[in-house]
Amino acid sequence: MKTIKYIIAGAVLATTMLGGMSLTSCSDLDEHPYTFIDPASFYNTEDEIDATLAGVYNRYRNMYNANSQLYLAQIELLTDQAVPTYNKNNMELINKWDGVQNASASNGVHRIWAACYEAVNRANIVLGRVDNVEMSEEARNRIKGQAYFLRGYAFFSMARCFGALALPLTYTNGVENLEIARSTYGETYDQIISDFKEAEALLPVRGTSGYDVWRASKGAAQAALGEVYLLRASMADVNGETASQTEYYTQARDYSKKVIDSGVYGLMDNYVDQFYWFNESGAKNCKESVFELQYSAAQSQNNGMHIRFGLGRTYSNYMGCYQYSRMGVSPYIYTEMLANGDKRADVFLTYFEENDGTAHTFNPNTLHWEPYITNDRNVEHTCVFNCKYFDQHTDASLQRPNANFPIIRYAEVLLNYAEAANILNAGSGIECLNQVRQRAGLAPFSGSQAEIDEEIFNQRRFEFVGEGKIFFDELRRDVLADRSAAKLARGFADKLSYFDSAEPLFKPQKSFLFLIPQGDLDSNPALVQNPIPQSR
Repeated sequence: MKTIKYIIAGAVLATTMLGGMSLTSCSDLDEHPYTFIDPASFYNTEDEIDATLAGVYNRYRNMYNANSQLYLAQIELLTDQAVPTYNKNNMELINKWDGVQNASASNGVHRIWAACYEAVNRANIVLGRVDNVEMSEEARNRIKGQAYFLRGYAFFSMARCFGALALPLTYTNGVENLEIARSTYGETYDQIISDFKEAEALLPVRGTSGYDVWRASKGAAQAALGEVYLLRASMADVNGETASQTEYYTQARDYSKKVIDSGVYGLMDNYVDQFYWFNESGAKNCKESVFELQYSAAQSQNNGMHIRFGLGRTYSNYMGCYQYSRMGVSPYIYTEMLANGDKRADVFLTYFEENDGTAHTFNPNTLHWEPYITNDRNVEHTCVFNCKYFDQHTDASLQRPNANFPIIRYAEVLLNYAEAANILNAGSGIECLNQVRQRAGLAPFSGSQAEIDEEIFNQRRFEFVGEGKIFFDELRRDVLADRSAAKLARGFADKLSYFDSAEPLFKPQKSFLFLIPQGDLDSNPALVQNPIPQSR
């Protein structure tokens, strides 16, 4: 198994900085698999263990950094939320579901396999060494809790894409005996839940004196448990777990309720104020943030999503940095939000000025910019752009935008609670749904159990555009195939850029899983590939 074999072999540490915390970055372990730090000569002080913990954060963050940013592009383009804005990296092919039956495809989702297993390995080093290091029990518990949380979220990030996983739970000093077989689906999710429960027991409440607000906290672990149990309940019918479905919904409701009842979190009054583009001084780690990835303008710590998913032209004075064009927000969800009077539409870039003062505005009636704009291959943009990970405040000459990226927001906790509560008891949780609607400027909602459930889904669609959430919501609700196909047909009819077909090449079933990267199968005979996905 190439990724596990080389990554578990060890870690080469280099120190960088993020938010006052010492972070570690990894040299290319694929090229230097036998270069590693001997645990006997490192990991012997609290500072060294804390530096290694910083590396766990850094490796998980790499899901959304460098070329792994294409994970976000793929996971959005496969839904009705995003459209391609460039034909490099096969964006136009991903949009119509090309390559999902090919384990050798160099796609975005495949790229997170290595990033997540790197995070798992580093977490295992922390957990394997921390009990032998002299420090206070409070410090030890906080370090262990963070490592459990990050390992659990790395496993979860892979499991919802690939299903049952190989589950390395210890580190190693060499490259022998690393052919790890896949566990069952149930064992995989039981381990994820176990890690989050360990984190819940060990971590302090956010805001505890002396504990950085951006670190994983008790509330983050509880919110993650709510998210995991909700997904597991929703997918029980395709994973042979229907007997436990009610229990999973109950746990999703109850863990989400713990976060709500803590009183630590809340919705920002204005939706856009939780994003750095709109709120330079108060967006990062605001009261709505349960867990977010930290970025800064330091070298190797910047937010590459701003660069990757922009207009693809150098409007640097306005945009804060040069940009490449890969994907944009579907004009259809934007116009739907406008028609609803939804204030969350304000988060999209629909107006900007060139350096010479020329102003451009997106026309929702024609789906064109006026005057029109193109990417650097002279292809017209027919979409809007997502300011959630844009940065107009950092000096453009640095070319290091530093907006943070949300992993769990309080709005998701409210909607998770509302969905699970309503399924268990019709009408329960509607007040949480209406908190999200009210913040968006929408009237309170009422209806039947089925109507409430559908409205919760719609609020997820509008709330989490560009955050890598809706793919899993649409898949577990078994609407991904239809909604993605409808986007393709509509975009082709409206002649959106890079829409050259009215039909997708593949329509996913609810049981859809991505194929494990072929290189890892070749390196680890103990791994068994997922079945080739079957189209509807």
